[in-house]
Amino acid sequence: MTSENLSRSESLLDIRQAVNVDPRSSVWWDMVVANRTALAASCAAVTSVLSGFPFDSVKTRMQTHHYNSLLDCVKITYKEEGARGFFRGMIPPLITVSAIKSVAFTVYEGTKHRLRHYPGLEGDTLGSLTALASISGAASGAFIAVLSCPLELVKIQRQLEQMIAKEKSLEAPKSSSWNAARQIVRRKGVFGLWSGLRCHTIRETMGTSIYFGTYETAKRVLNGGQQTPASPMTHFMAGGMCGVLSWLVVFPVDLVKSRLQKEVMMTEPKYKSIRACATDVVRRDGVRGLYRGLNVTLLRAFPIHSLQFLVLEYVYSLIPPRAT
Repeated sequence: MTSENLSRSESLLDIRQAVNVDPRSSVWWDMVVANRTALAASCAAVTSVLSGFPFDSVKTRMQTHHYNSLLDCVKITYKEEGARGFFRGMIPPLITVSAIKSVAFTVYEGTKHRLRHYPGLEGDTLGSLTALASISGAASGAFIAVLSCPLELVKIQRQLEQMIAKEKSLEAPKSSSWNAARQIVRRKGVFGLWSGLRCHTIRETMGTSIYFGTYETAKRVLNGGQQTPASPMTHFMAGGMCGVLSWLVVFPVDLVKSRLQKEVMMTEPKYKSIRACATDVVRRDGVRGLYRGLNVTLLRAFPIHSLQFLVLEYVYSLIPPRAT
C-alpha cells in the first residue's frame, strides 16, 4: 500500500470515528458513498450561506432601492435595523439550501454522466469538457429553478420588509419567513409563491451553465490540462473565477427579477413584465442601472464560491465514488 493510499484510508477511518460509527459498519459507509454528491454539496452550501448572506442582503437592497454607494447602504441598514438587518431572512435558505444544492449537483453529475456518450461531449478535450459542463449546468439550473423560486421570493420579501413598510409609512412588521410565505399565499394563492418564475428560470439556467462550464474549464487549465486530481489551490481559484464570471453575465437578469419579486405584494405592481422593468431601469439610470449592486456581488463572489468548491472537493476527496 502506497503512502497516498494509506493516508486516504486513515482519512476515511477518521470520518467514521468522528461520528461515532463503527468503522466496520459497511451498511453505514455504503449509504455515505451512495450519497457522496449530496453530502459534499450540502457541506459546501451551508458554508457559503453562512459566510455570504450579509453580502447578498446588501446586494438585494442596492438592486431595489437607491443608495449613494455600497458603504452608504451598509451604514443606513445598520443604523435603521442593526446587525440583524444583514441576516434578515437567512434561516429558510440555511435550512433549504442544502437540499437545493444537493439536487443541483446531483442533476449536474447525472446529466454529465449521460451526455458523455455523445460525440463531442466526452470531456477528454478542453472544448468537449466546456460543452459538457455548460449543457449539464443548464439542465441543472432549469430543474432547480422551480424548486428555488418560492424560497428566493420569501427571502427577498424578508430582506426588504422593513424598507417596504417605511415606504408605505407603516409600522415595521414583526414577521418571520413562514408568515411572509403565508401572506403571499393569502394574497396571491399558492401559485403566487412562484411569482417571477420566468425571470428566475432564465437566471438559473444561464447562470448555472456558465458557472459549471467555467469551473470545469478553469480547473482543467489550471491543472496543466491534465485529468489528474487537482490541488486545493486549483479548486479555490477555479471556484472564484466561475462565481465572478457567472454573476457578471446574469446580474442584469437578477436585478430585474429582484424588482419584480419585490412588488409581489403591491396592490398595483409598477411593472407588468420583464421587458417593462428592464426598460424602466435603463430609462431612469441608463444601462449602468442594470448593474446597481454589482460591486458588492463581485466582492462576495470570489471568496464565497472559492470556499464553496474548496469544501466540495475536499469532501469528495474523503469519500470515494461509488463503483459502477
